[in-house]
Amino acid sequence: MSHLLDHEPRTTQELLDAVVNGTPDLIYAKDLAGRYLLINSQAAKWYGRPAHEIVGLDDSDLFPDEVVQALRENDHLVMASGVSSTLQEQVVDRTGRPCVFLSTKGPLFDRNGRVSGIFNISRDITDQVQAQELLLANQEQLSALAIELSLAEEKERRRIAAELHDEIGQNLALAKLKLSDCRQDFKLPAAATRTVRELELLLERTIQEVRTLTFQISPPLLYEVGLEAALDWLAEQFQAKHKLQVTVQSDLTCQINEELGGTLYHVARELLVNVVKHAEAGKVSITSRQGGDHLELTVADDGKGFPAQPGEERGMSGFGLFNIRQRVQHLGGHLELSSGTGGTEVTVRVPMADADQTNTGSSR
Repeated sequence: MSHLLDHEPRTTQELLDAVVNGTPDLIYAKDLAGRYLLINSQAAKWYGRPAHEIVGLDDSDLFPDEVVQALRENDHLVMASGVSSTLQEQVVDRTGRPCVFLSTKGPLFDRNGRVSGIFNISRDITDQVQAQELLLANQEQLSALAIELSLAEEKERRRIAAELHDEIGQNLALAKLKLSDCRQDFKLPAAATRTVRELELLLERTIQEVRTLTFQISPPLLYEVGLEAALDWLAEQFQAKHKLQVTVQSDLTCQINEELGGTLYHVARELLVNVVKHAEAGKVSITSRQGGDHLELTVADDGKGFPAQPGEERGMSGFGLFNIRQRVQHLGGHLELSSGTGGTEVTVRVPMADADQTNTGSSR
């Protein structure tokens, strides 16, 4: 008989008490004046007082004034609206440690349907919030490092390009000139003359390759004339090497600073490389335009495109666009992509604040 009594079902009130006091969340209820009507054991433990001592107190007996004001504002908003709400609340525990709670607040009603108070269920999310803040801080640090790396990369490109032009290019040109002088000034045997002439031609091809490489690394046109001229040259190079029909259109009317111009040029070049590698396209268009508060660079092809993926990131990664997106993000810009059987279009937008908005009247 005693064994059966041990398993006698609990009353509804006993079950409710077990749930309320067994949860790790802080649960309490207050009247219209903000006095505590009920508080569970977890909340009492967090406050550092027995539950019976807290009942009848209000928040001013438990928290600093600035915390009390924020809590009361949240409570009053819920009671005034008569609708439950979930929000984050920042408080301090009894040791003075700042805590963040995800709180669900809802109105209590009397028998006549009038709001008589408020209930609250709060979960401590301090660790999650701190982890998120650390992650964001790390992301900001990585972004700052990416900016530094991009600037250092562009500076190194210009240094290498200058060295190729000033040292290697000039030395090759001088060597070709001396060989030409030797062929003309000295009576060489026919076989030696042919060999010298072959060396001249070889040096000429090497000089042209060095010039092309210099332009690919950091085109002087970009810094001496501007982005439009550099894109025109880029289009000519891809047309000649890859048999692509590349058109360039631009309506830029502002002077673009070197960092932005360099970024957009290398973005266009990387997108053209992607077209050559993946698209099987015959035609490509490069369009640069000026919006109200931003600049746009669009590269569109008539290739095979790629299948839609569950998330855009996968498609973008598959076409090697992650690095391109990183390039423009540090300028406050973003990248948009659309692709289908009719081809692929990639548009990069950057804020106008990153350009020197001096009207040049150079629209074409």
